[in-house]
Amino acid sequence: MKNEKFDFIIIGGGIAGLHIGALLSQHGKVVILEKSHEYGGRARVENLDGFKLDYGVHPIRFGPNSALGTSLLEINKSVSFIKPGKSWAFLKNEEKTFYPTGGLLAIIKSSMVPFIPTLKLLLNVKKMEEKDFRSLYEISLEDWFEKMNIGPELRKFLTMTSSAIQVNPFINRSSAGELLHNINRVLSIGSVYYPKGGWESLFTQFTQKIKENQGDLRLRSEVKEIIVEDGIATNVKLEDVIIKGKHIISTIPVQNLFSILNEDLCNKDFVSKCRNLRHTAGISIDFCLDKKISNIDGMIFMDEPLAFGIIPSNLSPEITPENKSLMSFLRVTNIEDIQNKSRADKLYQEFRDRILEIFPDIEKSLIQERPLFLNMIDGVEINIDQHQYKRPGNQIDNISNLWLCGDSVGGEGAGGDVGHTSVRDCYEKILGSITN
Repeated sequence: MKNEKFDFIIIGGGIAGLHIGALLSQHGKVVILEKSHEYGGRARVENLDGFKLDYGVHPIRFGPNSALGTSLLEINKSVSFIKPGKSWAFLKNEEKTFYPTGGLLAIIKSSMVPFIPTLKLLLNVKKMEEKDFRSLYEISLEDWFEKMNIGPELRKFLTMTSSAIQVNPFINRSSAGELLHNINRVLSIGSVYYPKGGWESLFTQFTQKIKENQGDLRLRSEVKEIIVEDGIATNVKLEDVIIKGKHIISTIPVQNLFSILNEDLCNKDFVSKCRNLRHTAGISIDFCLDKKISNIDGMIFMDEPLAFGIIPSNLSPEITPENKSLMSFLRVTNIEDIQNKSRADKLYQEFRDRILEIFPDIEKSLIQERPLFLNMIDGVEINIDQHQYKRPGNQIDNISNLWLCGDSVGGEGAGGDVGHTSVRDCYEKILGSITN
């Protein structure tokens, strides 16, 4: 059996794997092992007759000021982050209104929320400290609404915001503390951006950096086992190869960790935490159109059903053939809904009908439609039972040189932010262990 040696073995070639691989390639020899035939994982891009389709709706919160932006600067790579324009809410009462995102002044322009109560709430959020947010992490939005006597209009806005920011529309589970914390970050740092050229541009920058530093990227390379000897992760085993590494980094969802790691080596509470971590799920619909039917260049929100979308080609025309348009929408659901085909089909049809009710010209201009029933959107649902302080961390007790990162690991933020911040946290800890 062939043996190889690397400084850093990275399991998984999704965005987290490529992200940390590019960073670590500056400090040693890297190999990325991806079991599928393509990179990107749940952020991969499909080229459909010239339309570059993200795997779901993937704006980047904070853009150049995000953990992702920080890493691009560090590796001397650049991606243009495009700031969307006005966002709009399409409410069931047939009202179209400006959706207030990105700052205090935005609420003045929107008829969606009551001005004075919303202003007071946002000003209070700006004054809150870490301990204030943390005290609310295990309180659901539903309970917090009651406790704070939040009115119906503001409840609707915050529920829609939870659906978009936290990818969690379920107010009985969504963490009030984490939502307010994330709103605070939006008020301080800014709102979402979209990468020029789509997510393919990000993959290109990271893979280029890895190759420039003589790193190795391998597709169709499924890890069968992480080998631990005397409490130290030393090797990974593939079908016909054993690879030795000074550090092994797993970026796969922690729910799947014990398919390649002997759970008897780990604390039972840790095993239970990983196995029972609830992830997000949903239905995504992409419409490839032969012309532009809307000039909206911001986010699109709906209240019934709770959903959001974007017209990425209005921000980055390069992702479609000339003069064509791409519209993408996401409805977050319970995992159980996706696993029940008849229920999933019903939710999809309801969702599609609502989109066409808002944008009836879609059918006249439709070239292709791609529905996706996503069993996993993000590796963790941001809720009261698994907020950032309750999720698995970057390291495992009793096993050294084995690291975890990705969107199922403890990291601040919500949605895709979790994956990027966990990469930065993991990277800094690895560097600390190297220099100490």
